[in-house]
Amino acid sequence: MIDAISFQNGTLRYLDQRFLPLKENYVATKSHIEAIEAIKTLAVRGAPLIGVAAGYTVILGINAFQGSKEEFPAYFEQLITDVEASRPTAVNLFFATARLMEVYNANYAEDSLESLVAKMLAAAVKIHDDEIDNCDRMARFGVDQIRKDLASTLKKRKLTVLTHCNTGTLATGGSGTALGVIKLAWQEGLIEKVITAESRPLLQGLRLTAWELEQENIPFYSISDSSSAFLMQKGMIDFGIVGADRIAANGDTANKIGTYAHAVSADRHGIPFYIAAPVSTIDITIDNGTQIPIEERNADELRTIFGTQVATPTTPVINYAFDVTPGELLRGIITDKKAVIGNYVEELRKIV
Repeated sequence: MIDAISFQNGTLRYLDQRFLPLKENYVATKSHIEAIEAIKTLAVRGAPLIGVAAGYTVILGINAFQGSKEEFPAYFEQLITDVEASRPTAVNLFFATARLMEVYNANYAEDSLESLVAKMLAAAVKIHDDEIDNCDRMARFGVDQIRKDLASTLKKRKLTVLTHCNTGTLATGGSGTALGVIKLAWQEGLIEKVITAESRPLLQGLRLTAWELEQENIPFYSISDSSSAFLMQKGMIDFGIVGADRIAANGDTANKIGTYAHAVSADRHGIPFYIAAPVSTIDITIDNGTQIPIEERNADELRTIFGTQVATPTTPVINYAFDVTPGELLRGIITDKKAVIGNYVEELRKIV
């Protein structure tokens, strides 16, 4: 079993994903500053897992507090600010901090600090447990929808699926979002093989999804991001499914850069393209994708590959971490509550 993240005895333990697949490097820390840095540097990544890590990081920060109860509110406010600044696009992070803020606001006045911390720790653990359960439900809804949408193809043969970035255990702590659907579909005999796009510039598809598929003994090919349209043209892909970092009220979806290109190609070739994400990824306070903050990362992520310079240090770079796929290009959004097929404005608001 892949152990992406755990929290015991005041210690956060996580698998540093920057070293995969060549090295399985587990890190244990009691420092919230180190945990925040792990989120920033993508040692811990994937929207649901970032939410889990954020909850535990707040607990680490609280454990480091040495002042009086009267001094705690200012400290806690700054701690939340620091955690939320680590990754601006993944709404699951803000979902986690909001959950802990709710516990704080409901209990600070009456509880001792010790009691308050215990309740906040329980909330952080529940965020983790919920993500595991969410993955299982999402997988079931996703497989059922695929059976329905691709019934005619399934009568003739098994399916080939395209995915992008990493959406499995490494991104969620559970079986995964999109990759969780794929794993269950494989177990139920629907899928012949998986096509995983490399996901430049940090190669999460090539490094992480490929590694997870190998662990599960699921047949796959890795491709360059720009190959997917040609494979669709050749009839080599039956459907696509990816995760999400934030979903707007109208179904517009921010995901790893490159997702939009896959979705446009899928639409051109009449191939169903799905999003799989927990309800905690849906942000109904944002009307559409133009309002989603898109993180722009360090240019050296593009100019270097694992420390090897592939462009001059002065090469100008635009390095957006995410793009936005319009809801109209999606066959459906698979959540842990149901598969939402169209009418996103009304249906997403209902399930949030």
